[in-house]
Amino acid sequence: MDLIADTTFLVGLWRKQAWARRYAHANQSKTIGLPWIVLGEFWHGATLANHDPATIELFLQIGIPVCDPVPVIPVYERMCARLQTDAAEAYKAIGQNDLWIAAVALYLQKPLVSRNRRHFDVVKGLELIVPEKG
Repeated sequence: MDLIADTTFLVGLWRKQAWARRYAHANQSKTIGLPWIVLGEFWHGATLANHDPATIELFLQIGIPVCDPVPVIPVYERMCARLQTDAAEAYKAIGQNDLWIAAVALYLQKPLVSRNRRHFDVVKGLELIVPEKG
């Protein structure tokens, strides 16, 4: 697995947004990891929007599910403790799901692809890839 995808990237691909498609095309040889949190967020949003479950399931085959949280827990704990101490306001603004997504990327030592720079920029050691909209 070469990259970890955030939900914003999946939504961009789902909606066939130019920035997401351009990034995916330029990186088509790379494999994408989909953390359990991202899968849950995406399924939730797609279900609320009344998308067909079979279509959602087929779409999510673009990546490899990352579903074992056990080895990620210590990384999550250290990252959260550091943020609560060093960047308490940023910690409050991020949200628990994005903290878990960042912890997965840190644990796997893979870059995270996301359009959500505001949340992830504060995570030390996280390699963040933010595809440009232009």
